[in-house]
Amino acid sequence: MLKLVNSFAKVGVAVGAVSLLVACSSQSQPKSKSGYNGSKSKVNYSKEVEVTVNAAREITVTKVAPYIKVPQLPAYEPKRLNEEARGIAVAYSIPYTCKLLGEVEGKDNSDGKVPPSFEDIREGATNDLRNHAAELVNEDSRILLKLTKEAMTCEMRVNDGKYEEKDCTAWEKIPQNGKILSYRIHANVFECGTR
Repeated sequence: MLKLVNSFAKVGVAVGAVSLLVACSSQSQPKSKSGYNGSKSKVNYSKEVEVTVNAAREITVTKVAPYIKVPQLPAYEPKRLNEEARGIAVAYSIPYTCKLLGEVEGKDNSDGKVPPSFEDIREGATNDLRNHAAELVNEDSRILLKLTKEAMTCEMRVNDGKYEEKDCTAWEKIPQNGKILSYRIHANVFECGTR
């Protein structure tokens, strides 16, 4: 007897919920002759809960996952060239009258930023090289830089979600599973008189 009363109570709750849902959803959906608009309907009461009714037999309440925004990496920008370094030139041949002052290194990296192109990261490293060279000499000196070595490091995604750093200086193209991490340039600094 208790089982029978329990079953009637469940059916009564289900029928009451269905009539409530049908009444709520009847404004947006056309009714059939029986007053119910089909075997299955969905009503969204809020952004987080979705109620599904299946022909007065079952009611399912599910929580809708919230929209998760993936953070965007900031754009890569090459290192800036300082004002005092604008007159420093990069040359492939140096006149005999120039005097060697020493060696300088320039570098740039893409830590935590959108992976840069080869041209952009090389420009950043060259700007850093010229900035460091400007620190070595007087403003009125005519300075030339002769490049001696360039190196580029890339990060490659390998199996199991692991990453490896590789020297990719000689690569013509970066593979899809890789990105440029850093660029280094070494140069000899020459003083070639005054401006």
